[in-house]
Amino acid sequence: MSRDKENRMKLRKKAFALLAALVCAVSLAACGGEVVGDDWRVSGIVDADGTITHDGESVDVLVAISPESAAFYRDEAEQILFDSVSFPMAIPDAESAFYAIRFDDLDGDGESDVTVDFRHADNTETHLVWIWDAHVRYVFCEELSYVTGGTDPSDDALELYVGLWEYVGQNFWLRVYENADWAFLDADENTVMNGTAVADADGIELHDAASGDVLRLVPTDDGELYDSANDGYLHPVEAITPALPVFEAAGLSVGCTADSGTYLLEDGVSNYAGLGDGYATADCYWEVTKTGDMTHDGIREIEFDAICYIPEDSIPYFGESFITNTNSELYDYYTGIWLTAATAYSTTDRGENHYLHTVAWNGQSYTIEFFYSTDWQDNVGDFAKVLTKSYIVYLPADYDGLIFAAEAQPDNYRDNARLMQLDSISPEACITDMDLIDPYSSLYFSICK
Repeated sequence: MSRDKENRMKLRKKAFALLAALVCAVSLAACGGEVVGDDWRVSGIVDADGTITHDGESVDVLVAISPESAAFYRDEAEQILFDSVSFPMAIPDAESAFYAIRFDDLDGDGESDVTVDFRHADNTETHLVWIWDAHVRYVFCEELSYVTGGTDPSDDALELYVGLWEYVGQNFWLRVYENADWAFLDADENTVMNGTAVADADGIELHDAASGDVLRLVPTDDGELYDSANDGYLHPVEAITPALPVFEAAGLSVGCTADSGTYLLEDGVSNYAGLGDGYATADCYWEVTKTGDMTHDGIREIEFDAICYIPEDSIPYFGESFITNTNSELYDYYTGIWLTAATAYSTTDRGENHYLHTVAWNGQSYTIEFFYSTDWQDNVGDFAKVLTKSYIVYLPADYDGLIFAAEAQPDNYRDNARLMQLDSISPEACITDMDLIDPYSSLYFSICK
């Protein structure tokens, strides 16, 4: 099964955007772009664009800069003012010196704040910040705003940040150099992104050389740097020490391969009647067969069936209707993240059983999209029941970490019932952190290799 070209290109754009966004979708605020169309938006007054979020609702806006203010208009054909901020002083060269505007949540209240940056011809910089207040709207924040002076005003403050910083939990590092250069590095010390830094006592701004985007990091009381745009932390380190993939670090063997026959899973099926009457576990067999594997437009599309065979002697006799359970999931090999098939991750309108996740490793982010369906059949050959889970998965072409896990059943009904609700208890949890699953009792199939 394949999708139309439009959907493939949409996914490709999303995947590539995430790859360019660094670890954990590290976001650098956009400097804006040219707007095209046959309405007011082609008048030439648009300087940038962005998205403002208040009360959980997001609005796309276009920004017009003047010497006195920044006005935010709805991104619509009719020119409708959405909001604005007034500068604390006139900026005569505002239109030519305008560099970037961001609507990041700076104080963690879930509401968009405003940051406007200017780079002037005399090599000074103006950094203005407004914090959202529900009662009076945007309030100018003098404490976070500043005007740099001189040709290289950040030298003294820069010393606070020079060195190597590890992005916690992401296998990813930032190095700040004495000459105000910076680089994001992966575990092999390859440069993922780089640029120049502007620093003060209250933080450091990383200006990307390729895009001009800006990421601001703020020092914490315990000596770390906080990335509010992505809710991440960096701490100082002496050297790059690569982290092992979670599966490797935990000693979880991916010992099963597709199209190689069946594998025994002890206690892989449970049966019970009513509210746990007669609960018992038994053995079953799993296999994975690929039905399609192709790469197009930078996206790898894999179709496969995961099939569970339940022997006759694995189902006890019940004098009433009963339930048969198996458990199987998708994981990321590198981070151990459970690619949860839960409503919260059904993020598009493409129908039921469609899910979208993002994993970050070694300086890159990967979008994983999948569909699946299930089919139970009774009395198939020598087996009492056969379950077939059919998957269609879309991955970046350079990603190889998708794992299918067939998992053993708990030894009691209470934990089995809790396991059925695990997607709401610990969605996207690491495989080593879920107390209802014994990761060492599972069968693991590598889908990509």
